[in-house]
Amino acid sequence: MEKRTAILFFIGITLIILLFHTLDIRKIEDKLFEIPVVDLIFYLTILFILQIFIMLLSALKWRIVLRNSDVSMKNIIPAAFVGYLINNITPVGLAGGEPIRAYILYKMDNVDMPTSASSVIVDLFLEIFPLFLMILISIFIVISNGVPLFISFTLLLLMLILTILFLIVVSVAYKRTYSVTFLRTMTKIISVLPFFRRYTGRLRDEFDDITNRFNRAIKLHMLDNHVIVYGITVSILVWGLRILRLYLSFMALGVKVSLTTVLVVETMVSAISFLPLLPGALGIWEWTSVELFSIISSYSDIYVNREFAAMGTIMNRIFFYLIPSIFGIVSALYLGMNISKITTDKNIK
Repeated sequence: MEKRTAILFFIGITLIILLFHTLDIRKIEDKLFEIPVVDLIFYLTILFILQIFIMLLSALKWRIVLRNSDVSMKNIIPAAFVGYLINNITPVGLAGGEPIRAYILYKMDNVDMPTSASSVIVDLFLEIFPLFLMILISIFIVISNGVPLFISFTLLLLMLILTILFLIVVSVAYKRTYSVTFLRTMTKIISVLPFFRRYTGRLRDEFDDITNRFNRAIKLHMLDNHVIVYGITVSILVWGLRILRLYLSFMALGVKVSLTTVLVVETMVSAISFLPLLPGALGIWEWTSVELFSIISSYSDIYVNREFAAMGTIMNRIFFYLIPSIFGIVSALYLGMNISKITTDKNIK
């Protein structure tokens, strides 16, 4: 796993290097020298505070899902932060940290594993509704602005994928047979993380009992109107702040950009990055964002060239990739976790 992850990281970094080879670096340098230091510090401070707020709101959403369980926010917050780190360093898409979050909660707050596992699935499920809404708004924007049809088709494809995920979660909640299939699939997926391989045998031995408890737990979460209403409300707020973060990243660099363009790009890239391609979608996020900004902004009132699009994208990445990873490392140390045991084959018995 360590070797595979290192190779995938190398591919991601290579993609970013290749991206910058296609840009006019002189334009980027000239723009950077134009930025007043005071203004830059101001925006960096705002972006940092905004990112922390986003992370804490996401932890609060998870706490809402677990409202019927005796859990502590002092454990939920670091568990959520470690989840960010795992998402960023494993090639399992942006949902790769969910099994880790479930395991931490199980160990720290003595929440049984079926309840903990179902909570992170429902937590992820709550992200789908705002993303549906953002895709619909994005489709309206691209059609009304005359953006090429392949952008609309891509958005429709992403919506189809999200619909399938939505139906899977609902089916898992209401049909035990689907729960069995889902858990078997999840067992295979999490075995990609060496840390969990030692538990896969135990899961198979106690599969029927675990399935029954998991099914009851996910129904408890899914049928709770309080969880659905407040969870979706917080999720909408989080997505709104993510869009604001990207918009402020451009403002920090003195680059003008349309808010509608930011919404469409953030929606498309976020949806694409859920796919298990490279660790933290490294390289894919940057290339996709730059090309989308260049294409979509050309049909708006404010055009963003590829150089400025790369600047805003990298600035945004610093705050939603680097900072959560740092907080994840600190949280892992606080919880006494050894990340190398989770992401590599070392010490696996």
